[in-house]
Order: sequence, then C-alpha cells, then structure tokens
Amino acid sequence: MTSSFHEWKTYRLGDLAQYINGKAFKPEEWRTSGRPIIRIQNLTDADKPFNYCDQAVESRYLVNDGDLLISWSATLGSFIWNRGPGVLNQHIFKALPNGSLVEKEFLHFLMLNTLDEMADHAHGIAMKHITKGKFEAIEVSIPNLLEQRRIMAQIRNCLERVNEVEKLRKQAKLEAACLEFAAFHDAIEEGINRRGWPLGKLGDVASSFRYGTSEKAHTEQVGTPILRMGNIANGYFNYRNLKFIQLKGRDLSKYRLKFGDVLINRTNSLELVGKAATFDQEDGDWVYASYLVCVDVDRSRAVPEFVTAVINSRMGRDYVLATARRAIGMVNINAKEMARFPMPLPRLKDQVAIVERLRAVRVCAQSLRNEIDSPGIEQLRTAVLRRAFAGEL
Repeated sequence: MTSSFHEWKTYRLGDLAQYINGKAFKPEEWRTSGRPIIRIQNLTDADKPFNYCDQAVESRYLVNDGDLLISWSATLGSFIWNRGPGVLNQHIFKALPNGSLVEKEFLHFLMLNTLDEMADHAHGIAMKHITKGKFEAIEVSIPNLLEQRRIMAQIRNCLERVNEVEKLRKQAKLEAACLEFAAFHDAIEEGINRRGWPLGKLGDVASSFRYGTSEKAHTEQVGTPILRMGNIANGYFNYRNLKFIQLKGRDLSKYRLKFGDVLINRTNSLELVGKAATFDQEDGDWVYASYLVCVDVDRSRAVPEFVTAVINSRMGRDYVLATARRAIGMVNINAKEMARFPMPLPRLKDQVAIVERLRAVRVCAQSLRNEIDSPGIEQLRTAVLRRAFAGEL
C-alpha cells in the first residue's frame, strides 16, 4: 500500500519544529573533563575525540539520547543522537518537533531527504552553511501522523535490508582482500611441506639494506617524488598524494630507486609495520623516505615480487609480531631484524610461476571488489528515502 500523495500537506520546516542553535564555545573554554561538547565532527565520525565543558550552561543547550540534531554548517546532515548526555556546539540545531504535525523520526528522515535542497540554499566559500531563516523557509510536503507512522515502518524495514546488504558487502570485500594472500599462503605451505623447498633468510637473497632519506618533503610538484610509508597499501604501492624532495648528485644517487627494489615499512602501527611492496616504476627518478628500508634483491636467487609476498605473508607477519619492538605509539623493526625474515627459496622458475598466479588472483579480487562497490550503499539509502517522500512506499 502506497501513500495518497495528493493528501499530503505543504509546510515550511519552521512550522514543523523549533530549532535551537548550539552554544558558541571558545577554545579557551574547552576542558578535559565534564560534559562532552558535541561538534559536527562528533556527529559524522564516532571516533573523533570530544572536547569537554565543566561550566553550567542553559538547559536548551543540553543534549540527551534520542535528540534530533541537524548540522547546518560545513557538513549538512541529520542525526539521532545516541552517545549519552552532552552539550550542543554552535553550527548544529537541536530540533524540537511540533508533535501535532510531525513525528521526530519522520522529521529526521525528511531532513535526510531534503539535504540537496538545503545545499542549494547554502552559501560561503571556505565553509558552506545555511542561515536559519532560509532553512526554516524551505517548504516540504508531509502526510498526517498516522500515515507518517506507516511510512516510517516501511523506511525502517527497507533500511534494515540495506544495512544487511552493507554488512554482506563489507564481509565480501574483506574476503576479496584476503584472496591473494590466501593463495600465496597455500603455495608456500605446499612448497615447504610437500616439495621440500629450502628455508633461508631474507639476508640470503639481499645484496643490501638501505635506509631512506630524512630530508623534508613538500607537496609542490617540484623535484623528485618520494615514497613514504603511506604509499604502501595491501602489498602494493599506490602513487596518490605524492610528496616531492629536492635532491641532487650524490644524495640523489644514494636514495634513487630502481625497478624491482623491495621497500619495507620499518616504523608504523603494529598492523602496518613490516609491510612491503615492490617498486614497479621504470620512468624517472624516485626516492624513498627514512621510515622505509630498501632491499636490493639478488635476482640470481629470488624474484622481488616473490620476496615481497613472503614478507607480507602469514609467515612474515608472525615474524614481525614476534620481533618488532614497541615504542610509544609506534612499533619498529630494523634492517638487521629484517635480514632474518624467514624466506622459502624454491627455484627461480617456481617463484616466477607463483608470482604470475598471484597477479591473476589479484585481477580477480579487484574485479570482485568493483562489483561489490556498485551501486554504493548510500545510493540505496537515498533511493529508499526518495521513494518514501514521493509517496511510493
């Protein structure tokens, strides 16, 4: 059963609720204890830290679970608060619905469906925002309360299904990301246990271990691109968000990368330290930063991509977790410890065959990830709300 859309009535947003703007806290009023101050970043990212308020504030600024909060500056959005008592910061409205016209949850869904129109009324260059007058003047159509409750139940049901799809997609993406490493681990297990591959160390196949430069890099695209620890992702290099550095002569030669060099992250968080990637650029000069160690692989004994895969494998991770030294906020592993990485050493032709197999698996995994990402979950949520407020649910 869908709504009789012609029976919906038009109101201004200002008719549907009272909108209370938050308090304009100054940075010097922030504390480390007291009531959390709810800022826009706390609405959009639950991991963002709070600032706190230890002073008495007017009751209208107090927020409790279930309150409807609408951000109207920088990020336009609607949120049902559920993280305990707090104090409302400026640039956020606390909406007090007119119960004779609209249910709170229906108003929340309505706001989410009206974000595009809100954005059309927003202004500003550095920070987009909408004035209270323009916000309250926006006209919307809504049904009666009984019909609102029916539509809310339909929206909840649809969004629950979308959330289930999202969970399945996340799980599928994790499994896709593991395909390559699982395939490699199976090959390693088979080689060591069934085919008698000899087991050596990374130092056995490395001509040298070299630390990167600590010279300051910049975002201006002048000089030589420098690879940093953030450029290693999932066993490969990404070449986005590059920085550059001015090096010449002997310094440039010292840190210049060549095709097939293996770079290892020597300092990072526990889950990222020890991760490696093979440099695969053949054009131009490239250098690397001090938190990376460059391994010059002896090509007569090992294939660089095979070496990288071993370092990133379960065998390599077990070694890193057992060896790396913890410091405040970071974990470290040095070149001497890297040289002792356990390294299966099959014949070169077997290493090449495994690398080719990994490349094929990677193509399949990437194709699977692309399929999982299309269409986006947010598009599905938007479609549900569009249908609901077109009277089609």
